[in-house]
Amino acid sequence: MLGTTVAGRYRLKEAIGRGGMGTVWRAEDLHENHDVALKIIAVGDGDPVREAAFRREAQVAARLAHPNVVAVRDHGSADLGGQRILFLAMDLVEGRPLNTLTGRPIPLPEALTWAIQISQALEAAHHRGIVHRDLKPSNILLDQASDAAKLCDFGIARLAESTGHHTLTVTGIAIGTPAYMSPEQARGDTTLGAPSDLYSLGCLLHEVLTGQVPFTGTGWQVLNQHINDAPAPPSALRPGVPRELEQLVLELLDKDPGRRPTAADSRTRLTRLRTTLEAFADAPTATAHQHPSTLAATTAFADAHRREPGIRRITVCAAGLTAAAITGSVSLTTSLPTPWAAGLGALAGLLLAVLYLLDPPQSPCPGQLKLTTASLVTLLLLTGSASLAVLVTDVSLWETALAISVLGGPASVVCASALRHLVEHTLRRTDWHGDLAATAGALQTTAMLLAVHHAGLPPLALIAVGAVLWPVTALLTAVLSPRHTRQAPLAATRAADRELWRVTPPRPAVTST
Repeated sequence: MLGTTVAGRYRLKEAIGRGGMGTVWRAEDLHENHDVALKIIAVGDGDPVREAAFRREAQVAARLAHPNVVAVRDHGSADLGGQRILFLAMDLVEGRPLNTLTGRPIPLPEALTWAIQISQALEAAHHRGIVHRDLKPSNILLDQASDAAKLCDFGIARLAESTGHHTLTVTGIAIGTPAYMSPEQARGDTTLGAPSDLYSLGCLLHEVLTGQVPFTGTGWQVLNQHINDAPAPPSALRPGVPRELEQLVLELLDKDPGRRPTAADSRTRLTRLRTTLEAFADAPTATAHQHPSTLAATTAFADAHRREPGIRRITVCAAGLTAAAITGSVSLTTSLPTPWAAGLGALAGLLLAVLYLLDPPQSPCPGQLKLTTASLVTLLLLTGSASLAVLVTDVSLWETALAISVLGGPASVVCASALRHLVEHTLRRTDWHGDLAATAGALQTTAMLLAVHHAGLPPLALIAVGAVLWPVTALLTAVLSPRHTRQAPLAATRAADRELWRVTPPRPAVTST
């Protein structure tokens, strides 16, 4: 077949993949003068299931256009050597499938980046009602040029809205790859939905983190384990896996499809984890130069921030800004001597720094509200100072002061959460910046409210002043604090992977067939 032209357009140059669904060739597109990947399936034997699978892949792929999905350019049928074939022309991805890197733990930065990209591809597919049904490492291609993960091979995918028509799974027969099948897929259910792909994503994440799939054994043993057994937590196989990441993997591997996160939820949580990883690695350490198989140093970032100079620098800067703001506001609005005002500001800044170094912020688990000691103390101070300011202004307003004391706590928590979100997503800062800025702003606002209470402002005016001052001081603190990133370790990890590429030159890859 080498050198043969398919459909008068594609000249076969080299076979680059073979499997049960057919053969993938590097082919020259004579119309466009560039190489493509041409998937060929012989249908001369009249196998209706194979032909339906191929036509469904073409139908599905035609509906998807996403940077993390291998693009399909053309499809059709033709005669090749006297035999009827179906063909599918796809972009040729110069790189390697992800399964060439599995079998050992993958460094967290790369694992998170690829997992985010795969989640984005699934999100796009599910948005269009498409369920892949065979998510596995060999169906994920790593583009050497862009270092991006691309999802391919929708050969057994199905359209969610086409239930009952042209299904490729019949009762009691499971189509897919056992190691990555969802429990409902292992049972041979004919009504698979998006949660099935998310379970497969959980299996994939488990493997790239630990080097092992959740369940092993013969085909039927693995299917039975998917249905009945609980998976081993990733941290049991790879000590130091972040708690939040392990929680996500276990939620994806939930036996109940209704309890699994969606692709969008998974992408959001993985992105937050990657941001945290980048933020907690400013100082050059052995982690930046470790071999990819090293586990502990790569995954210890959850506690490394307690001693990293970059984190301390941000905290000290925010504490200094808080001390200066409080000193200035007290000096300008009260008759307190300047040394006393400076001492009060320094004490507040020191309190903020000590509390944060003792109890640094961490990404909470989904549904869990995580308040640091510093946040809790400052929110209590803010609520108490507002109540005190109202009482000092007019004792007869004790009912208002009581209402502030009772309702101020929950309201302050909501406002602090909104400010953290604003700092993280508007200013593109880390969760550390968001928590620290919101807390520092609350502490500064507390001092300012206490300082201006003697101006005789009515209670509502005091509340309005606090509502304006808090976000302003928080945003200013975030802007003036040093930006903290982890570019060097990420670059070093990618350099290590590029070294692996040089040792084992990749073959062009397009799909498992």
